[in-house]
Amino acid sequence: MEESKKKIIKQSVMIAVATVFIILGILSIIQATGSNAGLGYISAIPNVILKYAVVIITNAIGIMLMSTSAGTFEGKVKNIFSIAVCAYSTIMTVPLLLAFVLMFPVGAGSTLPAFLDDMVREIVVAFQDLVGNNGWQFVIYTLGVIMSVIFLALPILSTYCTVKEIDLIKLIKEKTNKKDRV
Repeated sequence: MEESKKKIIKQSVMIAVATVFIILGILSIIQATGSNAGLGYISAIPNVILKYAVVIITNAIGIMLMSTSAGTFEGKVKNIFSIAVCAYSTIMTVPLLLAFVLMFPVGAGSTLPAFLDDMVREIVVAFQDLVGNNGWQFVIYTLGVIMSVIFLALPILSTYCTVKEIDLIKLIKEKTNKKDRV
């Protein structure tokens, strides 16, 4: 089989699998927030933290695979595809970051506007049931904020390097080799 046909098949498979995970991730969010999206197995998960873990994992797999497939294209298609995946990733990650940031005041006993308080409080209570109402919950919230910032920063950095055609790994190796020679 020709190399170009193999590449097209690989790209198609990656995009198809990524699309399935992205759709599953969106449906998981809908189901985890209490609406019926046809994913009864998520509603059957007794712990809200585990429900949202499924949401994060399915979305992360879809986004990473879609980003990887975007990198297999060339020229403007590669740039536009990468930027689109980055935008989607950012849109999906900002609420995650916001939720973890808002867990700090709710965990400390403050209240938020009703539309935010219900969702965040449910997660805070689940963490408190898991680790108690003590400093450990704040360690988890801090790790969640760090994870969210990484989930925001990496796609943006990756997209920047893709659009500017910067091979970050090669650049790091060159800098490391220069230090070794000195």
